[in-house]
Amino acid sequence: METWTAQPPPPTRWWVLGLRGELDLHAVRRLHEPLRAQIEARGPWLALDLSEVRFIDTTGVGLLVRLLHNLRDRNGDLALIAPGGQVLRILRWTNLTRLFRVLDTADALSD
Repeated sequence: METWTAQPPPPTRWWVLGLRGELDLHAVRRLHEPLRAQIEARGPWLALDLSEVRFIDTTGVGLLVRLLHNLRDRNGDLALIAPGGQVLRILRWTNLTRLFRVLDTADALSD
């Protein structure tokens, strides 16, 4: 799992973290601590760019749900940008597209 950060066009309080690869048990273990540190540093308005994530398992889905609740507990939110393929199918099958803010691009982020 690779990550990168980018900022959406100002003005917005959102910050964007891009993920690439597979969001599975191995990746979740590696992402937990860096995500926590980034949220502490950047704030609770996180958008995950999933356009280059090709696979997600139940551990990855669990991470997204826990992350959403954690950010909302901090008066923030989580948006998912451009999930596709298997990732989007899983989010739809589990009805999670109703829980998350799902956007086509980071340009659609607004306060």
